[in-house]
Amino acid sequence: MLETDRINKIQLKTLVLVHPGSLFRSADYNVGHCVAEERRDIIRNQLLTHLGQLIVMDGFLSDEIDEEFNDAIFTGLSNACQIARYYELLNPASTLRVWGCDGGEHPFDEWESFGNNGVPLVFERQEAAAEALSPYIKTDEIEVTGAWATEHGRWGCVNSVAEVLRDSLPGTKVRISETALFEEHRSRTDTITPLFNLEQSNNKVRGSHGHS
Repeated sequence: MLETDRINKIQLKTLVLVHPGSLFRSADYNVGHCVAEERRDIIRNQLLTHLGQLIVMDGFLSDEIDEEFNDAIFTGLSNACQIARYYELLNPASTLRVWGCDGGEHPFDEWESFGNNGVPLVFERQEAAAEALSPYIKTDEIEVTGAWATEHGRWGCVNSVAEVLRDSLPGTKVRISETALFEEHRSRTDTITPLFNLEQSNNKVRGSHGHS
């Protein structure tokens, strides 16, 4: 049983998890299994202990999410719904799992959304999802995690979502979580092209052959 009576309303914040599927094979390839597994464990625990609104943005790699992590996502969403009801803060974006793929791909058949309160659940990109959902975010702080992020901020899906939220909610503190999977977690001598860039390039190739 979630002990919401012990939660200080002032402490509530919104957690946005971007492209959790990229925390799996993509992360194993880019940063190595040990680092990737550590990130998955940290973010899984973050989902299970989070207090406040929760928004999950999936992409086409979400079909790689394992059962344990997927269970943590739905537990986190359920907890967020309980907290929102308790504090009478329930709104269309209190607890959502939406589709916002940076490659523009459509949801796969087995994809499971969460929440259906009059807002769209499928968006062309993660930035469009962030912009559409921002009016419903009612906390003073937003923490964005997931994959990929960069310290320099010039690219990365986590960065682009945070940037849209900052622009849309100028009075809200928006920060990229230290739990996010950063490209810089790789070895400084590693010259492999970031996989999220490879995904975008592959999508462009597929698109040129008439695929969605």
